[in-house]
Amino acid sequence: MVLGNYRPSLTNRLKEYLRKDEKFRRVYEGVRKDFVVADLGAHNWEHIYRDILNAIVVGESERADMKIVLPAITLHDIGFLYGATGRTHAAIGAEKLPAYLHKIRIAYPEKTVMHIAACILTHKGSMHDEKPETLEAKVVADADLLDKFGPIGVYQYIRTWTEFKKGIKETLGRKKVILNLHLETKTGKRLAEKGRAFVTSFFSELEKAYRPYQ
Repeated sequence: MVLGNYRPSLTNRLKEYLRKDEKFRRVYEGVRKDFVVADLGAHNWEHIYRDILNAIVVGESERADMKIVLPAITLHDIGFLYGATGRTHAAIGAEKLPAYLHKIRIAYPEKTVMHIAACILTHKGSMHDEKPETLEAKVVADADLLDKFGPIGVYQYIRTWTEFKKGIKETLGRKKVILNLHLETKTGKRLAEKGRAFVTSFFSELEKAYRPYQ
């Protein structure tokens, strides 16, 4: 997450959305409960919560439909609840969305469900060479990718990678994946700049520190 001093105001904005939008509040509570119970490593509730705050600042700045953005970003990783992998969780999450909404007893119009599913399907953005089409899908992708930048981004990226049993050498070999990520919206690109510089500096120092041990 790269929002820094935004956080206090964003937590208040989130509370406002939760108070005003009953369906979003029920989505939020249902997903939080399931992810806390599932304990899914790097793809946990803390990650989703950071992404929700990212989505508020990006979505509001880009004037996206927050009634789509907020449930979509909250639901974007539900594929992991169905045993999906890093590469398959977006597609499986989009496919399982109607069943998941039924499980937590939330009914959206079919058009809304399809829009949310499209956001989930492409939420990895340039990380997986996906191309979000709607503004809301672009906001969701940027909100998720912003969690790859800055100090938390480095932690989150390495934690995800090492969950697949990779060491320092393999992690260093993947640094270009982060550095080559591109954001979809003007707001996302602006917010990523400082975090991208941190990632560049971190990997440079890690590479220097690791070199004597190769």
